[in-house]
Amino acid sequence: MEQLEDLIRDEILRDGPMTFARFMALALYHPRLGYYSGGGTGREPLGWSGDYFTSGDVHPLWGWAIARQLHQMWLLLGRPARFDVVEPGAGRGTLAREVWAFAREQAPEWREALRYTLVDRAEANNPLRRARERRLAADLAALDVPAGSACWIADPRDLAPGSLVGAVVSNELVDALPVHVVEKRGETLAEVYVAVDERNGRLVERLAAPSSPAVATYLDAFHIPWHSSSDGWRAELRLAAGPWLRDATAPLARGFVLTIDYGDAARHLYTRDRRHGTLLGYARHQLVERPLTQPGQQDLTAHVNFTALIEEGRMLGLRLVGLTTQAEFLRGLGIREEAERVTALRYPAADRERHTDRGQADYLRKRALLGAVATLLNPHGLGGFRVLVQQRGVPGAGRRLLGLAPGGSSEA
Repeated sequence: MEQLEDLIRDEILRDGPMTFARFMALALYHPRLGYYSGGGTGREPLGWSGDYFTSGDVHPLWGWAIARQLHQMWLLLGRPARFDVVEPGAGRGTLAREVWAFAREQAPEWREALRYTLVDRAEANNPLRRARERRLAADLAALDVPAGSACWIADPRDLAPGSLVGAVVSNELVDALPVHVVEKRGETLAEVYVAVDERNGRLVERLAAPSSPAVATYLDAFHIPWHSSSDGWRAELRLAAGPWLRDATAPLARGFVLTIDYGDAARHLYTRDRRHGTLLGYARHQLVERPLTQPGQQDLTAHVNFTALIEEGRMLGLRLVGLTTQAEFLRGLGIREEAERVTALRYPAADRERHTDRGQADYLRKRALLGAVATLLNPHGLGGFRVLVQQRGVPGAGRRLLGLAPGGSSEA
């Protein structure tokens, strides 16, 4: 079977060492053999049986909370007759399913306006993409979602610029966009390239001059005092964030951009004590510290510079509404109260009949649900993720968004 590592090696031998950003783009997004295309086998990388899980895997109440926020955004936009949700990096469609479930059960007027577009970079005939589409189609049919109200595309550029009113939502997507890696050497920054070891043919790192002025000046643009760091200090630079944000939000005439991921503002992300940067690999729910091994078979990720997204957004006409933690965001949307309501409805014997078999079963189910919510709110885990909200054409909305209520908003 064709191996992605062989293709990468051939390109290096032909064109010379490649930047880590190029390597990461091939490892994750090669159309046939990349990790997010199924690694050449159609294997699903997400979920408990894959390599990592997301907030939506922990409990459907996460999706309920995001849906509640999207519903309020529809209200703030004046209840348009059509409200489009575009989800880049939609994965298995977990969030789409929960959004439609919320609309059906709690917001029937919004359901009539709702349209959902899932963006998956895998080609339409890719086995992984086909399997995802089949599963979601069955889920949406069970929810009586009208035909044509949800669709899959491979690129947000397939949508006409300025054609939509609604929201662009991404969850744990930006962290997987390719990054350049730099290392401090003396008074300069060197860039990490991927080369081929002539002795054994393995992929190895090589340091050389930055590949572009944008790489060389990135940290300075955010006023990062990298000069005071010790030799060997590393950082990841995600130049791809700007083009991604431009393409993802170009269809949005009016509405909101909701970005959920792990990371921080630049001044908190690029610190001297984070000597080795944040680049990591994941396989079978285990950390992998050798990112050059088995390209296409492991996830690669690095923390998100949210300052860059805010500044790039401003140049694209997006205004900052707020930046908060996922824990605060979910609390503001009432996830704890909804958890109590759901447990009281589904597991009534948990408190009234604890001495019975039914009461014991309900009690265990209740504790499991409340434990899942606690996991989502854990500030040292998923609750510490950042939630960035930006808007286009909806001035003043930040002061009313439920998800930003606990910490307020910072409109710019």
